[in-house]
Amino acid sequence: MIKILDKKYEKKVIEYLNLEKEINTFNLQELQNYGFSNVFYKIYSDIDEFGNINGVLFKCFEYITFYAYGQFDVKEFCKLLSNMEFSEISGKSSCVDIIAKELGLLKYRKVHLCKLENINKKGVDINPNFKLKKINIFNIKKVVNLYEEITEFQNTTLEGVKSNLKSGRGYCIEYRKKVISMAKSTAENKNTAMIIGVGTHPKYRNQGLATKCLVKLCEELLEENIKPCLFYDNEEAGKLYRKLGFKRIDDWTVYYKD
Repeated sequence: MIKILDKKYEKKVIEYLNLEKEINTFNLQELQNYGFSNVFYKIYSDIDEFGNINGVLFKCFEYITFYAYGQFDVKEFCKLLSNMEFSEISGKSSCVDIIAKELGLLKYRKVHLCKLENINKKGVDINPNFKLKKINIFNIKKVVNLYEEITEFQNTTLEGVKSNLKSGRGYCIEYRKKVISMAKSTAENKNTAMIIGVGTHPKYRNQGLATKCLVKLCEELLEENIKPCLFYDNEEAGKLYRKLGFKRIDDWTVYYKD
């Protein structure tokens, strides 16, 4: 039976998500931030007669994330979704692909999910000629400007970057009063962190700048026993991540309703 959950299910939900904690990095962060009594954030689950969880659906505004470990009732979750207003649904590909097929969702984007346990710097080009700076309130506007210069990125806002950094950290390289390269983390918890915003201004690429930022960030996280995770769909970027020691653990798909 699918039902909306309240705080009494918190421990069970966390235990369920921790079965694949790297995949659920964002889900665990949102659950921590929003809880069970927020008007724009709701959690639904299929609870069997023994009180076990068989799939969890998170709805945050018009965005839905779905996760299941093993079997789940596809028909019942799709019935629930057919009565919801949402713009996109995302999650572990093996789960959301089944739901999308049932709902007839055709437009999608698939990315690879990786995690890092030990960093490998052997043979990696790390530019020694630029100093790293921590991303903070003094250079955060320059970070937003860099987002606007990188066509592969979606433009973001000052508030968006601030929000990410509330649960993470970042390093950047400044040159001639501009941030020209960066790497950030968000959704940090005691086990994992999601790496985001790894990029360099087009004029300064192929110098190992983003790699320098990323290596520093990952080293710091690993020293705190936090495993860095990241998504990618660009094969050139994937080559670098694999060289550094990131290992692909699953795929993640976002399906768009329209």
